[in-house]
Amino acid sequence: MKRNKPKVFAAPVNGGKDRFIRPLSPIGRYQLKTAAAYLAIIAVILTLLNTYPLFVTQNIVFGYKHSAMSASASLIASALSGLDSLSPEGVGKILGDMDELKSYRVVVCNEDALAVYDSSLRDSAEGRTLVFDEIVEALAGSDVFVSVFASSAFESRLCSPIMNKGRLIGALYLYDIDSEQAALLKDLQSNLSMLSVIITAAIVIVSVVISMLMSHRISGLLRAIRALRDGDLGRKAPVRGKDELSEVALRFNELSEKLSRTEALRRQFVSDASHELKTPLASVKLLTDSILLSDNMAPDTLREFLTDIRDEIDRLTRLAEKLLELTRTGAPGESAAPASVNPSDVVRRAAHMLAPLAEKAGVRLLPELSEDCAVAADADDLYTVVYNLMENGVKYNKRGGTVKVFCFGDGKAVTLIVDDDGIGVPPEELPRIFERFYRVDKTRSREAGGTGLGLAIVELALVRLHGAVNVESEPGKGTRFTVTLPALGREENT
Repeated sequence: MKRNKPKVFAAPVNGGKDRFIRPLSPIGRYQLKTAAAYLAIIAVILTLLNTYPLFVTQNIVFGYKHSAMSASASLIASALSGLDSLSPEGVGKILGDMDELKSYRVVVCNEDALAVYDSSLRDSAEGRTLVFDEIVEALAGSDVFVSVFASSAFESRLCSPIMNKGRLIGALYLYDIDSEQAALLKDLQSNLSMLSVIITAAIVIVSVVISMLMSHRISGLLRAIRALRDGDLGRKAPVRGKDELSEVALRFNELSEKLSRTEALRRQFVSDASHELKTPLASVKLLTDSILLSDNMAPDTLREFLTDIRDEIDRLTRLAEKLLELTRTGAPGESAAPASVNPSDVVRRAAHMLAPLAEKAGVRLLPELSEDCAVAADADDLYTVVYNLMENGVKYNKRGGTVKVFCFGDGKAVTLIVDDDGIGVPPEELPRIFERFYRVDKTRSREAGGTGLGLAIVELALVRLHGAVNVESEPGKGTRFTVTLPALGREENT
């Protein structure tokens, strides 16, 4: 027989509830949120672009002005420090030929803040008392530098005390107005503004394109979701690229395909169940009509008719029980507390219940059981697994066939084997035999009273038992199910 990879079941950890998707409001649309994020980024970038370079440039100019004017002031103050007092004649004689006077406006005050020299020929301050804050601080012995950037020029002022042998004799005031550096800074500001406009336009265009592409992909996914919600189970979402959205679309398509298959199985089951229900119901009606229309029916005949009615009702009951069992086992997390169970006892119980069915089918049940095996499990779950596997072995067997059941343990695991020599399962059908409502031979299943739910119930029961199942089958030679469960000792240790 061909051996398949064991199918292992573990109890799922999923206690969450399904959530409904709320309709998207216009404010909450992904495209608007993306655009808002882009705009925020653009605003931050443009703010930095239009402020930081200008701030750095201004500081560079201020530093240059301070350095240059301090050097000139040092030379002038050093030249005047040889005078005992500052007078217009003495100061004018010393400063008359100095090159520093060509770059700045120079004003010299004596210790009384009286201007004794002014290099400016227009609006000269000579002969006036100057009470500027800078001159007051310089006469107090401090060096003062002030530079500001106005709309069209840099205005810089520097004041230094003039000392003679450690004695304050006056103050030096330098004034500079630089329109050339200001023009360069304004040009830089204008270029940055133009660059900001270009960058803004480029970013807006790129952002709109990217946002449209992203929103188009999301809109396609939303359309597919709405179509699925409205019943179009085969609807697929477009998959483009290899990013997260593509992954979401792929997973959605897998879900849609699975739902489509489930719906097809459901419809097939409804069709099969309708066919199965129609025959026994028609037989029951025919038999009851015969009884009602007969005035003097023989007791043996009446008993025979009632027996037939009971058999048909049993068929209907089995179908209902299968559906109810599947509903019960459809919630893997809901199970009774495990207890010590001997699988051999469960096999004997199942064999006793299946004895009439096996006798009718001409199939022998041959248990070979060991008594030294035990598992920690819910007895009902274990019985569900054993009964369904043995029932399948009887139903899909041939007259004169056998169903052998083995149970043994090795201290770590307990192995249960249900081996029949019946019709077998084709290799291509093996991966699907645990699907709900799936039946390999629909005609044979219907004749045997099968619903395609037995192995699905086994699978869900094994989820709670933390077991594994392996299937081996060969058409015409039989099928073997091997179930492995944790032994009681190992379960307690873990």
